[in-house]
Parts: sequence; structure tokens; C-alpha cells
Amino acid sequence: MDLQRLTVPSKDDICVSMKQISKRELVRKPSLVSHLKPGESLVVADGKLPLLISRPKINKAPAAGIDAELQGLGKDQPEMNCQEVLDDLRG
Repeated sequence: MDLQRLTVPSKDDICVSMKQISKRELVRKPSLVSHLKPGESLVVADGKLPLLISRPKINKAPAAGIDAELQGLGKDQPEMNCQEVLDDLRG
């Protein structure tokens, strides 16, 4: 297997490294694909068109960003009494 490093210094790149394997290795060892780490890719270079198998990076949003997004979801909705809604559903 040849290990090739991508040297694109970008904040939103999804590929950190690429491993080149053959179709025969992929068929004989499918576990090579299941053990990919986030940001890694496999290139199957046999044949005319190469097959690229990748697992994207996991983007973790900060807690403040999640809270701000949740607060912005209900801005356009009128306020309601949740207890009244529950009582209406029960009765």
C-alpha cells in the first residue's frame, strides 16, 4: 500500500491522508474500509476509473453555537402554554 499525504492547508478539507489499494485487496480484506478514521480515504486505482472511498471528518460544534441555533429556531413562533396543550391532548 502506498501512503500519500494531501498537503492542502484548508480548514474545511475532508481528506487528511489517502491509501492506495487494489480491487483484489479490497475484495479480500473489506475490513480495510471499515477501519477508516475520520478524514482518511482509500483509492482503488485498478481499472480505468479510480474508486475513492472516504470517511468525512467529524465537525464538532461548540456548545455556544448549538445553543444559539436552538434559540433562533423558535423566534417566529408565538408563545404557548405547554401545560394547556398537554391537558387538551389528555382530555
